[in-house]
Amino acid sequence: MSPKAAPGGLGVWLLAAGQTTGYATFNFSFAALLVALSDPATGAHMPRTVLAAGPTLALILAALIAPRMGRLVDRGKGALLLRFGPLVGAAGLAIASFAQGMPAVWIAGYLLVGLAEATTQFETCFALLIRRLGPAARGAIVRVTLVAGFSATLAFPLGDRLAHALGWQGALLALAAIAAGVTVPLNIAGTALIQRQVGREVADPPDPAGKATALRRAMTDSAFWRLAGLIGLIWLDHAMLTTFALPLLTGRGADHGIAVMLAAGFGPAQVAGRVMLLLAGEALPLARVTLATLAVFVLAGLLLMFGHGVPTMWLLYVLAQGGAAGIATILRPVLAAEILGRERFGAIWGVLSVAPLMAQAVAPMLGALLLGFGGSAVILAALAMAVVALLLGFSLRPRLGG
Repeated sequence: MSPKAAPGGLGVWLLAAGQTTGYATFNFSFAALLVALSDPATGAHMPRTVLAAGPTLALILAALIAPRMGRLVDRGKGALLLRFGPLVGAAGLAIASFAQGMPAVWIAGYLLVGLAEATTQFETCFALLIRRLGPAARGAIVRVTLVAGFSATLAFPLGDRLAHALGWQGALLALAAIAAGVTVPLNIAGTALIQRQVGREVADPPDPAGKATALRRAMTDSAFWRLAGLIGLIWLDHAMLTTFALPLLTGRGADHGIAVMLAAGFGPAQVAGRVMLLLAGEALPLARVTLATLAVFVLAGLLLMFGHGVPTMWLLYVLAQGGAAGIATILRPVLAAEILGRERFGAIWGVLSVAPLMAQAVAPMLGALLLGFGGSAVILAALAMAVVALLLGFSLRPRLGG
């Protein structure tokens, strides 16, 4: 299918590129620059716990304000959020670049980054596409996540080169310039082209008596909470396993070099999963895709648990975990629209988005706590989360027509 023939046309591909540079500059820049930030001689002169607090608090803030961002999308402001939100994140990165030895400045900068994450990334982008393209949004979301899957691939070598050439402060300023000078134009062009194809975004009419009736109705539906639990558990499972990939894999018998190579495979595996879904198109029933994906998360946990000393099982684990996570990213908004409806979708999706964002924020702390009891404790906890998520998926199957 050519870009022009696909739903959303070239505009979707431009938004995909904007998501790629957005995630590379806001989400992965900290990890890419961590070595330079931690250098005793030329680094930021702050403990790693303080440095890590920046992106952690950013994710928590993003989770807390996600419902508000969803309501703004329903008011027809989705394109504006995507267009100008990266400027806020760029300001945050610029402020953080002056934080040498000053934790308060570092945290303040990253709170602005968290605001940008809430306004400009998958949650807002998906809500806009669901509202603008309706049932055809599934294919558009596949294309966005397919391209954005390379954001970490872009961020790590770029961050390393910038840090070597400019130092960590210069690297943060350069990344701020990319957010303002690349992400913003891509989002402006992408939303403009989508508007040209399907019409300008129109706000939902006011709720009767000023009440958010669609959201209230959704939140009184048990399916809302089952879906929120499913999404939260899967993202907590994945975030813990990827955050602690190196100690978990070395604990299964892999040497450090092999563990690094395997951990680097999660991103390509996510892209591979999305490619498979893209090639399948709309032919696969949503219920079957959902349950199969959740079952693969369980399989991944079993492969890691029983793969001690078996390299083939380590590789299969990475492929299964990464591929399932890649598909699950696409399924999240599609499931929400199918199960809960598209009326006031931005507000509903904004509240649901709290689950994966908080899961990503909590995962490092919870994983570190469990790791104190050994790698098997982390794996067992993640496996239990995947099993419960699969059971929740089966409970939602009637709502998916399967």
